[in-house]
Amino acid sequence: MDGSERAEIRRGRLRFQVLMVGAGVLAGALFVLVLALTGGPALVKGSQDPPAWAETAGPVLMVVGLLAEVGVFVWAWRRGLLKANRRSRLWALPWSRRRELTRQVRRGTPAAGEDPVLLRHTAEQMVAARWYPGLLGCLLLMLAGQALSAFSWFMLGTFLAAFACFGAAAVLMTRDARRAEAYLRRDR
Repeated sequence: MDGSERAEIRRGRLRFQVLMVGAGVLAGALFVLVLALTGGPALVKGSQDPPAWAETAGPVLMVVGLLAEVGVFVWAWRRGLLKANRRSRLWALPWSRRRELTRQVRRGTPAAGEDPVLLRHTAEQMVAARWYPGLLGCLLLMLAGQALSAFSWFMLGTFLAAFACFGAAAVLMTRDARRAEAYLRRDR
């Protein structure tokens, strides 16, 4: 891997990170706007105090979720999964090209004239991403704790929406990892 390829990988990762930070800032601004227009902190906190069991279970779930999240990150770091992703050649490619490669691996039908090494690398990255649903599960555990602590309909709705989105993402990532493994077995 030469210097220009490293620079392209770094640029691709930076683009992705800026996009993710921008999406987070936009979501936070939208959340603040919704709170300002609909009732402020009373919407999140609820009109009544939570029961004693929810006051206890909420912070416990948040701490357990946070500890599990840290544990998953340490596990991924010790297995080298974070470093492998950081040095992936796929970061140097545009989104449309990565999406095209992923689609070909997922369907198991490479296009004519496609680089087999790049397709194999894409499939290996998809298999290596199998640990991401664990992160989503830990985030859901923390969000469940927040929902119990606040004990309001708004936080319950937020938790259920996140559960639906994270659940769908976890199912899709697991399915794609299985399909990528099948592609790697056929590609041998």
